[in-house]
Amino acid sequence: MARVVGLPRLQTLYRRFVGLDLDKGRASEVLEVAEKKLADLFEVAVERARAEGRDVVEWRDLPLTKGLRATMERYERERERLQDPRLDLGPIMEFLARPLSGLEVSEEVREKLPTLVATVLLLVGYVIKEVDPGARKPSKRDIERAARILDLTL
Repeated sequence: MARVVGLPRLQTLYRRFVGLDLDKGRASEVLEVAEKKLADLFEVAVERARAEGRDVVEWRDLPLTKGLRATMERYERERERLQDPRLDLGPIMEFLARPLSGLEVSEEVREKLPTLVATVLLLVGYVIKEVDPGARKPSKRDIERAARILDLTL
């Protein structure tokens, strides 16, 4: 199965944006949690588009909470300040092929996908840091707890 981002890029994102160090095992676990949340978001978006008789997922179809939108804006400000490159769209679209199940995405969705994906990837780390501000190297338990919190909120 395609991954939305490689582990080295995820590790760099976490060091720069969250202040967490991820070994390869923990990075893989974070990636699994984030990819599940992305698939969940697009599952709802596909349902909405189909309910309206469309074969294109629009940005408004994604169930983005106020908090998620604010976190996306925070990430984008920090990305620009740190001059961090945007995530590559190719792997993201490859990953989303299954949740989209034959539907296309609008140009607006394509444009915003790198920011959305980076934000969802970082959310796991932001939750870990919120629960334990002193955390530096998250444990499996930390990641599992963050996943449960995201399951309740996204």
